[in-house]
Amino acid sequence: MLRKTLRLTLVWLSCVLLLNACAQIPAPTATATAEVLVLPKTTEHWFEAPPELPSTTDFYQLSAAQQQQFLDYFNAPAQQELVPQQRLYRYLEQYLANFNYEGKTTLASDTMNQMSGNCMSLALLVSALAQLVDVEVGYRATYTEPMLDFSADIMLTSAHVRSYLFENIQHDDKKFMLLRRPAMVVDYFPGRLDLSGEMLKKPRFDAMMYNNLAADAMIAGDLNRAYWLSQAALKSDARYSPSINMIAIIYRRKGDVLASQQWYEFGLRYSSEPVTLASNYLVLAQQMQNQPLITRLKNQFRLLDDNNPYVWFYLAYQAEQSGEPKDAVYFYQKLVKKAPYLHKANLALAKLQFQLGNPEAARRALHEALQYSYEPANRQMYLTKLQALTQQQE
Repeated sequence: MLRKTLRLTLVWLSCVLLLNACAQIPAPTATATAEVLVLPKTTEHWFEAPPELPSTTDFYQLSAAQQQQFLDYFNAPAQQELVPQQRLYRYLEQYLANFNYEGKTTLASDTMNQMSGNCMSLALLVSALAQLVDVEVGYRATYTEPMLDFSADIMLTSAHVRSYLFENIQHDDKKFMLLRRPAMVVDYFPGRLDLSGEMLKKPRFDAMMYNNLAADAMIAGDLNRAYWLSQAALKSDARYSPSINMIAIIYRRKGDVLASQQWYEFGLRYSSEPVTLASNYLVLAQQMQNQPLITRLKNQFRLLDDNNPYVWFYLAYQAEQSGEPKDAVYFYQKLVKKAPYLHKANLALAKLQFQLGNPEAARRALHEALQYSYEPANRQMYLTKLQALTQQQE
């Protein structure tokens, strides 16, 4: 079992105070309405009746005893000199110091009982406690260096979420605008190479929670539960790419290629993060030997982007395995442009460039790998390769 210890990090985000004398932000007009997406109407005869699923309220439910334990600490005289988010922070710091990382997603009550779970489990617990004392919680997506983990015909990936406890700032001046708010961060030990993504609104966070539960069900072989959990995720956020992808994969496994295609096409049109969808759709197109679709998807990759730069890692790996080194070079270049410190990606790029007869491009990639490598063994390896390549060019 992989074990990590919880780390609580205090981050005071810079506060910028502005008077909105010049920059006015117009309020939405009454006619401005959000687009209502209609999900694909694919047949559900492959699936049994929906099982009992947790509601979003269930996510954050704590037992009476768990609530009382926290409130006794929070309201104790010794804590009264602290503002609410600091009291919550101190409780987490003291009582969850030995929190163990496990890959499975658990709801708040189970997480507190077991003192273990993944980042979503921890975020749920933090939120459940914060709700009891009116502390505002925010979530931010965080992207970490990928570990390629394949199960059967799919690649398993996971999103990381970091929780923020916001300070409640009140000001009487209506022209007062706060661009950044002081916050305390709750996370596992953050990695040196982590990238911060977007702040998550609650519908997206709830969709991520359902998707994590769906992934657990799929790994356990329960496609029926995985399907309905994915549908629940899309009720929270109809544009959530991982759940659209999950449903397309489930239909593919059921042998319903047409339904799978319908979900992929829907995702490419409406999803906010279509790159992984396109890559899995490409696998299906190749299995179907549908050359026009393969060509369209490959061309589409040139127009797509993603908040998570690491999706290009898998695409580069996939292209290498398929014997398409030029495509692999393109995807590695997309990756290192956003995350140049991934020296392993630069090394792979250097090898490909050398194989393609581009020694100068290979040299630049090796030099970049050397710049961002800190372990002595890796630095020596890159330096040796760089010197050998330079001598060969001379």
